[in-house]
Amino acid sequence: MKPFAFERWALIAPNDDTGLGRMAQDLKAMIPIGRHLVTPSERMSHRPLVEPRETALDPACPTAVLEAKLEGLQGVIFLERPDWHPDLLPTLRRLKLHSVGVPMWEWFRGRSPRWQNCDFFACPNDICLRVVRSYGYRNSEYVPWLLDLGRFPARVVRGPARHFIHNAGLIDPDDRKGTRDAIAAFARIPRPDLRLTVRVQKDGGVSCNDSRVDLFTGNLPDPKALYAEGDAFIQPSKLEGIGFMVLEAVVTGLPVITPDQPPMNEWVRQPELLARTRCLSYPAYSSAWIEHSHLRLPHIGDLARRIAWAADNDLVSISKANRAWAEEEFEPTLLRKTWEQVLDKLTQTSVPALATPSPEPPFPCQSVAGNIRSRITRATGWQVPFLRTPFQ
Repeated sequence: MKPFAFERWALIAPNDDTGLGRMAQDLKAMIPIGRHLVTPSERMSHRPLVEPRETALDPACPTAVLEAKLEGLQGVIFLERPDWHPDLLPTLRRLKLHSVGVPMWEWFRGRSPRWQNCDFFACPNDICLRVVRSYGYRNSEYVPWLLDLGRFPARVVRGPARHFIHNAGLIDPDDRKGTRDAIAAFARIPRPDLRLTVRVQKDGGVSCNDSRVDLFTGNLPDPKALYAEGDAFIQPSKLEGIGFMVLEAVVTGLPVITPDQPPMNEWVRQPELLARTRCLSYPAYSSAWIEHSHLRLPHIGDLARRIAWAADNDLVSISKANRAWAEEEFEPTLLRKTWEQVLDKLTQTSVPALATPSPEPPFPCQSVAGNIRSRITRATGWQVPFLRTPFQ
């Protein structure tokens, strides 16, 4: 076996200002990956390519072109899904190159045959690991994400919160980040000494008549500025893959009010800041059914109570605890060593033979209860709460 070298591994991911784009930037900052095969951005324009390390990967390019871009590598790390090129995983197997997938659990179609040729699943949080393993993929482990703490200011908040922040990113039709819920909950606290700043990357049709609420549209020139002000964050996300809007605020040292649901409650560990969700939920991505993925609606009243608590209590202990946890969990040398061990172990093993994909069942389910729930949801559009799968 040839000795492992970071420089002989490639990353396949977008290079933009979305969550996947930030993950790509983190990975390249934290480990000396050799190449970045840049996939087209689906929601924003991508950054200019820095050659020769960064080259474009056209999903429609012939397999021979893909093979040329993979020449000389030991393996590939791809973010979210394996179909950035339709022949990616079979090509890697034929070339005897290793593959590491970093799945996002809410998009993970575990019964799809396209995953069967993935060598290893690096799951960035516990909910992701549980979902991936629930589909039988034992070649999966929790591997902390390569979060670059250098991208964030180190903050210590002292005293009760007076200035709240909500970072929405791009607002989708489901208002997945809970922007309207954050504004509605804040409106229930009639205190003139409080204010809320809401930041969105593009106009999402959000309006507010509360003079205490400031709406900002656009990208800040320096991402650090997202966390440079404010005493506490309100992030009532209905569904998150990693939950960067929550995690990034926490590692900065900021208290974050968020629903008591994974993965948000993996990062926020203070029960005073975890809000309940409503009894019912509804499926996400109903046009492309993913059984375990559905939106959990925040309880506006309980969310407002958490905001009021943050406005009445000294947050310094929470702030310090958040930053101390971040410096231990995402210590750069330890993160690099963990990823080196993962990739080195793969490099020293033989690449399995190309698997013959089995067909995907037309109506995926994990149990009789899951099948009943699937049928009810497809018929009514609503999720039955007492039939949830264990990882929900």
